[in-house]
Amino acid sequence: MSQPPPPPGQPSRGDSPDPEKPEETPNLEKKEPGAQQASPSQGETPQQPAQPPSGGFGAPPQPPAGGYGYPQQPPSGGFGAPPPQPPAAGGYGYPQQPPGGGGGYGFPQQPPQGAGYGYGYQQHPGQPYGQGPGMYPTAPGYGPGGPGAPGGSGNGKVIAIVAAAVAIVVAVVTIGIFLVNKDDGTEARQDPKTGTNDPGGDKPASTEGRELFKIPSPKLSEDETASVTGAWATDKIFAKSTLNGIIGMDAASGKQAWKISLDGQICAAARQSTDDGKAAVITAETKSSRAKCNQMAVIDLDKGKKLWQETMPSSESAVTLGMNMAIGKNVVAAKWIGGSVAYKMSGGTPLWKSQSGGGCEDEGFAGGEELMAVVQCGSYGDPKLKVQKLNPKTGEANWEFDVPKGVQTARIVSADPVVIAVGAGSSTATDVMTIGDDEKLKAKISLGDNKYEPGCSTGVESCTSIVVDDDYVYLPSARHQGDSASTNEIIAFDINSGSPKWKSDAGEKRTIVPVRMLDGKLIAYKKPTYDAGGQVVAVDPGAQGKQELYMRHPDDSAEDENNLGGISLREPPIYQNGRLFLHQTLISKRSSTSYGKYLGIGFGAQ
Repeated sequence: MSQPPPPPGQPSRGDSPDPEKPEETPNLEKKEPGAQQASPSQGETPQQPAQPPSGGFGAPPQPPAGGYGYPQQPPSGGFGAPPPQPPAAGGYGYPQQPPGGGGGYGFPQQPPQGAGYGYGYQQHPGQPYGQGPGMYPTAPGYGPGGPGAPGGSGNGKVIAIVAAAVAIVVAVVTIGIFLVNKDDGTEARQDPKTGTNDPGGDKPASTEGRELFKIPSPKLSEDETASVTGAWATDKIFAKSTLNGIIGMDAASGKQAWKISLDGQICAAARQSTDDGKAAVITAETKSSRAKCNQMAVIDLDKGKKLWQETMPSSESAVTLGMNMAIGKNVVAAKWIGGSVAYKMSGGTPLWKSQSGGGCEDEGFAGGEELMAVVQCGSYGDPKLKVQKLNPKTGEANWEFDVPKGVQTARIVSADPVVIAVGAGSSTATDVMTIGDDEKLKAKISLGDNKYEPGCSTGVESCTSIVVDDDYVYLPSARHQGDSASTNEIIAFDINSGSPKWKSDAGEKRTIVPVRMLDGKLIAYKKPTYDAGGQVVAVDPGAQGKQELYMRHPDDSAEDENNLGGISLREPPIYQNGRLFLHQTLISKRSSTSYGKYLGIGFGAQ
């Protein structure tokens, strides 16, 4: 179907940057027109982050402007990021003040009087979700006379795109003058008794951990920033993007194993890697500040080799804004404002591709057990969001969930089971929804008034602080005052009902965040305190959240583990083969922010 016309005086998303040079129509189209069409990422106007909570390490600095692949809106919560701004008062599913009692912070025992289904978690038997009294409030700008309507004051998505374009142009000019540091300067930390670190395994060989290595950030000039998006781990290698390249660290010896030079800056990177250690990135075609981000490349992480590189379609456009990519079912899919494309991880010609102009457009992809997409259909003034599981070979939807009316944004948390985070009347995530195989809503967990920190930013695959298994959705509560210092908990919500079942405390002075599921247990990271290193714990769902210490980092690593020393903690840790890796995607030497001294730090058992 064709794309509805935009409001008067506003360009279509599919408009070519040069009206006299329209984009070339691709010769490979999806079989279902409109099922996957490219679009701007979420249409969110960049916002200034809230001031981080006082006290303790781990609260990030104000993020510098833009950069390839860097979200324009800071994460709401997440690993050290400030909590989100509260949603507008009222509206369906927004909780009242939490009750007192022995349940603890963020863990309601029973709803307050009169709160009904509006408190904390909801399931709505017998009532059409998103209809009548239960519908979400209409997003600002989507009502009659609003900014998104004809005769309004302009479209918010267009404004967001223009703002993002300005930020990225500035970042491109800045990044374009950087050079890769010839002296890698990586610091390997060897055990003096063995010469190597632990042999790995799901559980570390010892609870006493040590620092394996540090990867120093490239040298920057004053007031410069750079995006270094992308980090992956296999059983043997931790790989981290740097300026115009990727560095691979041997996880056993702590030494640099390899370094791959790329044609230009990494513009986007898939969070996932395949079971056999393949990762995918999009790079600029040259190191020039004016280079287009149109090169897809796949890397073998264990061997340190670039397996293939292809020029993506629609290369006449900048291919920069709204960029997102994901790996699922051994296929890598990429989206930008203006189109999308998918390749086999083994390379070759595109499996499918699309351009703007249909009735539906891709908001972005998510990977893992499935290849998924968030798709927006309809007009600017009345958008309709869908979450789809894709046939990776064709791009067609073989499973689809219609997001309730009034939801402005949707982010995919988990592909199997399907869990999404939505923004109701707001770009900020306000609720977490669990979806059944029957493509229907099972439960809704309201995030409330800054009670939880899902770690969501603007991207479709950006909720980094939520972990899911077949039984529970694990959410960290916001940091709050404990007996003597600030602390928080992980709350386990039943995936079928949305009700809270148990909580696992961080302990005084600590903040705990979920990392991943492993062998039926939730791996979690306790952030460092002022004078003590971080900790890795395994949380047992079968024992109501009982914790087992997996690894205690040395106390002298506390400074390196937090933003004042080297790592911003804005990105989630990676736990692989008994080792924990911290990393960051933005480095800066601006006078107003902390300079990220390290690209990544690795920890293993003594």
